[in-house]
Amino acid sequence: MVEVVPPAWLDERALAVWERLAPDMVAKGVLTAWDVDAFAQLCTVVVIAREALADIAENGSSCKTVVRELSDGTLIYDLRKNPSWQIARESMGLIVSLGGRFGLNPSDRSGLTMDSGFGDKDDDLLSPHNPGRLLS
Repeated sequence: MVEVVPPAWLDERALAVWERLAPDMVAKGVLTAWDVDAFAQLCTVVVIAREALADIAENGSSCKTVVRELSDGTLIYDLRKNPSWQIARESMGLIVSLGGRFGLNPSDRSGLTMDSGFGDKDDDLLSPHNPGRLLS
């Protein structure tokens, strides 16, 4: 079995996400050496989503934006949606999509089956109802 290690390019915050989630996923056979890049991308997107949500928490859901400057130097502002909303929304969509590949939500987990190459091809390592077997 090849050891599953995070890629060197993963920053420390994404590495913390990796270290929180990866050990259990490796133990269950969900995360393998083949999946390292996809899982590292997921960890990175989790950090991006956190940053966007922190910006919204700190700066609010809207922000004043200069839309025009008058000839006398007066600035005209408009209240607009904080751009972090878009970043958060896109990141959360990616988390759902990438996370689903690793069974990180209940509906995706229920359909996840693993063929470790050992034993019965119908092993379902994540089934809470009948560990080690597919539900019939």
